[in-house]
Amino acid sequence: MPRYETEWIDYALGAGQEFSAAVCGYSGRVRHLYIGRDPVRRAFARHVDVEEEFCRQGDHCLDLDCPLNRSQPEHLLHMLDMNEDEPLDAETARLWGTGSTLQGFLLFARKISAELPEALRRRREPLGD
Repeated sequence: MPRYETEWIDYALGAGQEFSAAVCGYSGRVRHLYIGRDPVRRAFARHVDVEEEFCRQGDHCLDLDCPLNRSQPEHLLHMLDMNEDEPLDAETARLWGTGSTLQGFLLFARKISAELPEALRRRREPLGD
């Protein structure tokens, strides 16, 4: 099964909060977000396996625009270390146009994906054996 590398990119918000985004080497979009810089999480999300229009990681992926995505809301919440969706504060909800924390994260992942360097936004070659 061809394996595509995941590239982790580190960011910091204006208030100094650090977070990391995992960019899928197959779709070229954000597949995972994590607050902080956890090396263990990176060790588990190093690649995606894709074969015959099936992605082995497709049921735990924030890239809902990928045709191989099969993620259900409960899996997305688990990926974001949440047991259930939580309401956003009023100001954040107004800015994002949603009261849902999960939907806010999905919008954030799409925004980051749209602003990635072009080299990351295209499909990369599968990793060698």
